[in-house]
Amino acid sequence: MLTSRRDYILRIIDEVGLLLTRVLQQRTAGRPAEGLQSVVAACERLFQLEAPRLFQFTPDQQIMMLAEGEPPDIARDKILLYAALNAEAGRCYRALGNSTLSRQSFINALRLVAKARQAGPADGWPVFAPLPADLLGELGGQPLDADTAALLAAAGLAPQAPPKSSP
Repeated sequence: MLTSRRDYILRIIDEVGLLLTRVLQQRTAGRPAEGLQSVVAACERLFQLEAPRLFQFTPDQQIMMLAEGEPPDIARDKILLYAALNAEAGRCYRALGNSTLSRQSFINALRLVAKARQAGPADGWPVFAPLPADLLGELGGQPLDADTAALLAAAGLAPQAPPKSSP
């Protein structure tokens, strides 16, 4: 039974990965509104919930939902896939001229990556995992809110994180 559940979850991750590819294609083809629709469809598939229900939860609740009952590597991959979807949403919103939602999407992606990093090292991360430096670059050097900056520092991802002391 566990093997069939794992196979099912891996199939969902693959399907959402294909939707992520569609978002990228739609955005780069100048169809960012369609890309956002695909982001929503991918989120619905990843969470197994319809958008109105899914988006009533806080990001922390969403992370718990993705990780609940999953082995650590599967939970991490689901969280990183959600981070990738948030990053693409940020790019779509930027293409649509909505800088507020674009910024929030990139910050959400950054926070998701930091949460995944806190759970373990970046070794073996999937190729779709957004890089923190890229996400920070997408934010154009704008300052982060204190909570996000603290989360990045705790995960060892903040560019201005203080150096670790030597023993």
